[in-house]
Amino acid sequence: KFLHPSIGNDDMETATKRFLREAEVLFKLRHPHIVPIYGVGEYEGRPYILMEHFEGMNLFTARPFVNRASPEMVLPFIEFIGGALAYAHANNVVHRDIKPQNLMTVKGDARVLDFGVAGLLDPKGERFTKSSEAVAGDAFSAPELTENPMLIDPKCDIYSLGACWYWLLTGFHPLGVNWESKLRSSVTAPLSYERVLLRCLAQADKRYASAGELVEDVRALRRGEPPSQSPHDLTDDQARVLGVIVGSCPARADTAAMYIIEQEIGSRQTRLRTSVALRGLLSSGMIEERQEHDSYNQSTYAVYRPLDPGASWVARNIQRIEDLLRPIEKVPVAATAFDDDIPF
Repeated sequence: KFLHPSIGNDDMETATKRFLREAEVLFKLRHPHIVPIYGVGEYEGRPYILMEHFEGMNLFTARPFVNRASPEMVLPFIEFIGGALAYAHANNVVHRDIKPQNLMTVKGDARVLDFGVAGLLDPKGERFTKSSEAVAGDAFSAPELTENPMLIDPKCDIYSLGACWYWLLTGFHPLGVNWESKLRSSVTAPLSYERVLLRCLAQADKRYASAGELVEDVRALRRGEPPSQSPHDLTDDQARVLGVIVGSCPARADTAAMYIIEQEIGSRQTRLRTSVALRGLLSSGMIEERQEHDSYNQSTYAVYRPLDPGASWVARNIQRIEDLLRPIEKVPVAATAFDDDIPF
């Protein structure tokens, strides 16, 4: 790979030093799923990096084959790439340009390539990428990079891998207001599978904290086991609702209706917030919804039952839930003079 002159590389001497300095760091990366660098040098005044030639296809070429595959068949590829990113991050290297062109696959194998715009995690704040340089991942880049193109955060790579994963399954980018529903309408997969993918694409504070955590959950999916659940995954509204449902259902077959949930939560949150929280808990596989028939009114209504991941989450976070559901202290009413002529 040669360093080509461009508008962003007007100062070729500085660009060359940065290019070779990054190459020196990347030269030390040795992982089965990262295209290795074998050498650096110059040819006719142009710096170059010598790397492995991988006989595979990038995701753009591979995507048509995904239409004939089940979502589970993509999991080994995500595990391979996630493991490569975890290794790079552990060595203070963030790719910053994860997109289909830079991910290659062949049956039973995968590679990450082109760390050309990779950044180095530097506690002193030094950056080898110019502040004027555009983020190269486009629609596959984490939203926070739009606000801060200089951001060097491993979570950005996790988002980009999730965006590639989503695109592989749906053919769309995870953008707009209905992107989650497109996933559900395009893919038939367990809720646990969906939950892992959506956690890659969540806001930075709710995203996987590391690529290693993502890999562990992908391995759990491959084994048919439930993925892990971070204590920060649920909002306060969701934690209140889930706590009430679990507390109202001591037996596995017991259910809680909406009016019971609202009664227990009281004035702590509005009906709208409770409804939104229920939707989030349903999509994350924490609870399930059933329809009950009211023979007296000849109508149906929804009831909710906790699933094992929801009950386990409550058990691990019981103190937080109890604090959120703690009775609201009533403010004492000031003493007033009574008047027999006023009937209240």
